[in-house]
Amino acid sequence: MTTHDLTRTPPALLRRARLTFFVVAVIVPILITAVGVVVLLSWLPTLPAQVATHWGVGGADAFGPPATYLWLLIGIGLGLPLLMAITTLAAVGAHWGGAARLMGALAAGMAAFAAVMSLGSLAIQRDLTDPADVPGIGGLIALGFAALLVIGALAWLVQPRVRPEPGRTLEPRHAVHVAQGERVVWVSTVTMPRGALAFLFLVLLGLVALAVYMLGTGVEGGWIVAIVVAVVAFALAATASFRVRVTPEGFAARALLGWPRIRIPLDEIASARAVEISPFGEFGGWGWRIAVDGRTGIVMRRGSAIEISRRDRRPFIVTIDGAEEAAALLQAYVDRAHAAGSTSAGPGKANS
Repeated sequence: MTTHDLTRTPPALLRRARLTFFVVAVIVPILITAVGVVVLLSWLPTLPAQVATHWGVGGADAFGPPATYLWLLIGIGLGLPLLMAITTLAAVGAHWGGAARLMGALAAGMAAFAAVMSLGSLAIQRDLTDPADVPGIGGLIALGFAALLVIGALAWLVQPRVRPEPGRTLEPRHAVHVAQGERVVWVSTVTMPRGALAFLFLVLLGLVALAVYMLGTGVEGGWIVAIVVAVVAFALAATASFRVRVTPEGFAARALLGWPRIRIPLDEIASARAVEISPFGEFGGWGWRIAVDGRTGIVMRRGSAIEISRRDRRPFIVTIDGAEEAAALLQAYVDRAHAAGSTSAGPGKANS
């Protein structure tokens, strides 16, 4: 007899969630973009040879052929949602959850946003003789975001609510016992996979090249790209690797740069265990993450992780090799502290 793996979404619910996700993240963007393309093509005869394609603080400041909006509509309204859908389906696997549902809603909303912005930008330029006379698009931007929120909310609501099942608990490879007064420390480092680091480094190099080009040629907005490069570089350096410690005082993790960091004192820990984690399915990605259900964690890869249940806050997760031993040691300290508290409370009860 085949038994269902309780650490993953039930098959019937998973099929329903995947089908609905496919409809909102793939079919809906295709339909919205197709309608937008038909309308846009019908407008081409009424548009000037050059139309405004960018607006700055002072109004329209860049111009190009009307077909530019066709490619923007297809790229943002269809290409981006399809990329989001493919990435989600490949990364989540059977461990479905709120992150996948959110990606489906964003894909549908992004298609609506692209259609409103592309068609709206052209609608206000129909029959214009001078592209410089085009009005501002502040109201159009607000309308675009409203469409994103409305369509995204509808796409969220029609998808079934699937809570990620708790990860399978991993047993330590050997028993951990800590005697009263004994001090044992567990230390390890978790680093982002080399493939992910290489990809992010290439993206950073591309941003650096873009910033150098824009600043060197005097293109407006080059300093904004330079600031983005600095922020991305710092974020990558700060979150690429973390040092994790389990001590009699509790749990601590900090980036090799010293920040960000977290410290969870022993008296705030209710329990600790080692579990299997699906980064995208449970947390929507990798890095220092916040899950839809409120859990936080340092999620670098799929696999074993320390899950720390806190007394007054949501659990904290860290994916790391040796999570079984680390969690067992931390639980041993929690049990020792509990036993010591019970012993000290005993005579007080007897004397009362």
